[in-house]
Amino acid sequence: MFHIGICDDCREIGGELEEMLYSYGEKHGIQMDVSIWYTGENLCGYLKNSEQILDVLFLDIELNTTDGVQIGRFIREEMDNLDTMIIYISGNSSHAMDLFRIQPLEFLIKPLDAGKVQEVMDRVIRLTEKKKGIFEYYSGGFYFKVLVKDILYLHSQNKKIHIILKDGNKEFNGKLKDVIPDMPGSFIQIHQSYVINFDHIDECSYDTVKMKNGDILSISQPYRKQVREQMAKRMWRKRGEYV
Repeated sequence: MFHIGICDDCREIGGELEEMLYSYGEKHGIQMDVSIWYTGENLCGYLKNSEQILDVLFLDIELNTTDGVQIGRFIREEMDNLDTMIIYISGNSSHAMDLFRIQPLEFLIKPLDAGKVQEVMDRVIRLTEKKKGIFEYYSGGFYFKVLVKDILYLHSQNKKIHIILKDGNKEFNGKLKDVIPDMPGSFIQIHQSYVINFDHIDECSYDTVKMKNGDILSISQPYRKQVREQMAKRMWRKRGEYV
């Protein structure tokens, strides 16, 4: 269940966005609970008194009696809430620099475009799954999920990404550069074609790694320094655990 909030003083825009979100949820099989507020004061009142934290908030900047930047600061600083993903909506792109400290997920320009809303929700889903330790990919018209901890490494070949798991392999169309930002810190690129999970390394030398399934992968020259640094950091952490 995704708890999504919309705060916009234009009822037409709020209703239009609500319809887009429910349509997205129906298309992707995701249950959504969408709430709408038409004033910043009502939204802040809800946030102060409710135990339910919003997963996502679509927040208009130019509200009639307050502004979305103030509300964003209230959420981040007074409520100390860094978890709600804030997506600003506005008819004016000049606000972008004011939003830096609030760390919004996205900035959408009115009139809202259904394609842009879908793109930002795709990103919301990816980030949410990442927090849960789940990697999601699309193949053959269906979405699939695997546990991140079960992935040994990712291998890019012929415009396909092969997921090498502890108990088998999967594949989907894609590029490593698009996948890397969604992977947790235990994953590191060692080659143009390989991203490995450090938790599944068996042996590591200057120019190769041996994974726990026996696969030996090359570490190409541009990545050797960062692999050594990462290995040193992890060894240092492990030493600290045993002191």
